[in-house]
Amino acid sequence: MIQRYLLPLIALAYLLSAIQPELGIWLRTHQLLGYGKSPLGEITSVHLLLAGLLLNTGLAVPLKELIWLGRHPKMVLLGLSIRLTACGLIMLLLLAGGSLLTGLFWNAMLLGLILVMVMPVANSSAGWSHHSDANVGLSISLILVSVILSPLLVPGLLQLAGNLTQENASISYSSLAESYAGSFVMLWVILPAIAGIICRAAFLQDRYFRYKAVIKAATCLCLLLLNYANGAVSLPQIFHHGAGFVVGVAALCTILLCISLFLAAWMVSRLCRLSQRDQLAVMYSTAMSNTGVALVLATSVLPHHTTTHITIIFYTLIQHIIAGIVDELSIHSACSLECGREEDISSTITSQPISKSFPERPTTQTGSQAAVTRENSVVSKGS
Repeated sequence: MIQRYLLPLIALAYLLSAIQPELGIWLRTHQLLGYGKSPLGEITSVHLLLAGLLLNTGLAVPLKELIWLGRHPKMVLLGLSIRLTACGLIMLLLLAGGSLLTGLFWNAMLLGLILVMVMPVANSSAGWSHHSDANVGLSISLILVSVILSPLLVPGLLQLAGNLTQENASISYSSLAESYAGSFVMLWVILPAIAGIICRAAFLQDRYFRYKAVIKAATCLCLLLLNYANGAVSLPQIFHHGAGFVVGVAALCTILLCISLFLAAWMVSRLCRLSQRDQLAVMYSTAMSNTGVALVLATSVLPHHTTTHITIIFYTLIQHIIAGIVDELSIHSACSLECGREEDISSTITSQPISKSFPERPTTQTGSQAAVTRENSVVSKGS
């Protein structure tokens, strides 16, 4: 039920945030411990929802998957390299195109697209890998490694992209890089994920499947509330002012980006001669990014960049739609391959006609037994 209706529920959450944003604004602005009273800095409901989302991600990582990660480091490094290669090449193309299109609108759109690509792997990629019968161990390992390496990769890639953009736009990239490199990612991304892994290994190792439905429901609730709160920042402005051009361009750009990432991951996986299961896991892990973290970061650091927020919101929806299409294509391809194998097997079977007369009936004797029978018949005829 959760997997089937998650995408419509996310769309409904964004629609509610555009119509009734008051609760979302309160979730984003209300200080849970009072302003300036926490040694950890600003703590709002959005931060706790993000931490809960990453905590459930850690709970979904079984100990055997960590063992698989230690036994197959080359496969994980290859999958991570494919993601970095595909995203890096498309980032260069976007930056080259961004130099031709100037203006605040295109700069904000480009910032949203690049922020999506530098984020860690989406938690939902493991769910799609499981649904497609792909390599779930590889998918979960890529999620874990990308989250752990994100304090180094995300700020570095954002700074690099900022150096290649226009001078007035590079300030936004630097602000996002500084915020992600600070305590934000450590407190609300990495530590909750590690805490979830430890809790499962210590307390839920043999009882996880008993509480799996509850954990999935909690993950869904956190995701919906997080998307609702983040959408309340910018969607009401789009809804009331009727900025159809912004919505249309954002939808088109995110569709092209998501399809390009899926195709790039597929091509590189084919060149590396990965199996079908590994190809699907790499494709989901490459094209699906943790847009929840991206949207929290963008709305917190750049609250007035409405176009950037819209771009991330649309990519949240588009990546699930494209993943569903890839899943259907993979199932259809597997069924076609299975039918082809059955036809090949049936064509190799030769049927022999069974005659009612005894001499024409095929024998079940071995070659030596048939030779002895023929010799005995010749001897009897001679005698």
